[in-house]
Amino acid sequence: MIVAIEGASAAGKTTWCRSHAPERSVPEAPEEIAAPDLFADPTDVGQFWVNRAVETWQKALAIERQHGLAFCDGDPFHLYYSWALWKSGALSGKLFEIESALYGSALEEEQVGFVEHVLWLEVPEDELRRRAADDATRRRKRHEMYLGLVPWMKAWFQERERLLPGSVRGLTDSLVVEDLPVPSRVFRYDVRVMDKLVDGLR
Repeated sequence: MIVAIEGASAAGKTTWCRSHAPERSVPEAPEEIAAPDLFADPTDVGQFWVNRAVETWQKALAIERQHGLAFCDGDPFHLYYSWALWKSGALSGKLFEIESALYGSALEEEQVGFVEHVLWLEVPEDELRRRAADDATRRRKRHEMYLGLVPWMKAWFQERERLLPGSVRGLTDSLVVEDLPVPSRVFRYDVRVMDKLVDGLR
């Protein structure tokens, strides 16, 4: 089973993964990664980050094979991000359009897939700002822009939960992740899930 830890920037996803599953987690992209700027050519941006998503998924599969349970610092099926950028007005819809085609192909080829569970870390906005300001280990560029994505990220995962009931829930202190139900993997590489997800958000 593969589980994604999700939430806003500075919500504590990385901290949770490091403290709860250090040997079973796939980390997020390092801050110094040689990625094209978000506002560069959307073809280059989309291709880079979908390739990164494929790498993350393959690492998660390897951990799952070894341990039976893998965690990802952020959902590897990262299409929600360009969708949120578009809907929030931070970018045009071009990046989302490009990534939709790339993710669709990657799903068909089983290079990336849908995790069984998404666990959302809910943190108040003022606390997110405080954490970002106090974090000396990261630059947290464009943090205010990222905060503007949160309502759209939530909308995306709410629609996913509607399509795949029981697959999205809050990550609370009382939740025992190992006790989560292990659903059928039939939807892991189902392009129809992506299509229905996007259609439901239009």
